[in-house]
Amino acid sequence: MTFTVYEFAVVDGQEWIVPADEADFERFWAMDGTVIDDWDPPVMSIVRDERSYSDFPWLGEHVPFLREPAVQALGPALRAFGQLLPVRCEDVRLFNVTTVLDALDRDRSDIVSFDDGAILAIERHWFDIRRIGTAEIFKLPIRASSVYVTDGFVERVRQAGLRGVSFRAVWTAGV
Repeated sequence: MTFTVYEFAVVDGQEWIVPADEADFERFWAMDGTVIDDWDPPVMSIVRDERSYSDFPWLGEHVPFLREPAVQALGPALRAFGQLLPVRCEDVRLFNVTTVLDALDRDRSDIVSFDDGAILAIERHWFDIRRIGTAEIFKLPIRASSVYVTDGFVERVRQAGLRGVSFRAVWTAGV
């Protein structure tokens, strides 16, 4: 049996979602797993062509956006690991992951760091499976961490038949 950790990945033809105010990009990068009580919903717009549709409009692997069908299908699982926040855009919500796990094995991972030691990029992931435990969705305690999901969440998405969402395996371990 294997245990796999994934990142969200953009797919060809996926809808994109962008903020009307470019300053909101920084808000999204700064989401560090803290519960947000004073959320001011940003104005967002969907970028699409006539052939595209996504239950997960793409902004980046660090901040998932979900349309209402995905919220309905995954709501209980999502709420266990974060909060769904409104945005001013059609039927879309932002998922603020509040489960932050220091699960990256820095000695075994290939990491590109800034001069001060902060992580710039993770080129090869290696996780401590014990620190992940039963979490299906989590972030690392680093700025602009990707949102990581495990097999259980990926299977929930597949069983729900959600469209326009993809995952890239970043680490697999035998258990």
